[in-house]
Amino acid sequence: MLRLNQLIGFGVAQAVLTSITQALSATSTASTITAPSGIQAGDLIVLLDKAANSFLTAPTAVTPTGFTNASNVTSAITRQMLSWKKADGTEGGTSITGMNGSANNTKIIYVFRGNIAATTVTPSTANGQATSAAPTNQNVAASGGTAPLVIVAGYGCASGTIIARGFSPAKDGEIEQASTGDLWLAYKIYNSSPADVTISMGDFGTNFLQSMYIQMS
Repeated sequence: MLRLNQLIGFGVAQAVLTSITQALSATSTASTITAPSGIQAGDLIVLLDKAANSFLTAPTAVTPTGFTNASNVTSAITRQMLSWKKADGTEGGTSITGMNGSANNTKIIYVFRGNIAATTVTPSTANGQATSAAPTNQNVAASGGTAPLVIVAGYGCASGTIIARGFSPAKDGEIEQASTGDLWLAYKIYNSSPADVTISMGDFGTNFLQSMYIQMS
């Protein structure tokens, strides 16, 4: 019987991660968020977390266990964080603890899945801004990355509905936190020929804009 290394020597093809899809999502208005059921090992989990206190200072930054923070921005009493994790397959249905603001908590999860389980997840070009004016446009230089990859953009404001959420070339999809309108997570997947993307946002008082791309392989 031929051994695996002998089969490789004879040119048997090895499985390669060549495409990504958006698989699952979840939202929360608490200090925790329940990860969607069905998460598999090798999935990519992206968490957008915004919280506000009643007065004085922004909530304490919290990067949930196993996650890596890519962008952490604050303005006055509000903080917004964009974090990611390569799933180990145990996350589905579990409670993920994030920031706990005394006045407001909003959280969004997106789960992305390769055609095979990812062994490596590599973030790049993380941008973040908090401002009382319209944020500066952010360039996600994905043309320098290797497909497949996903670009994510997080839009937040202290209150109200964010109606101007720029994403060019056009996003593949987005999710709103419940019906509050003050937190959105958008994405675009490139399974080939990645291009740079411009992320922009209007002025809605106190504004938060974050973006990055993440390669899966």
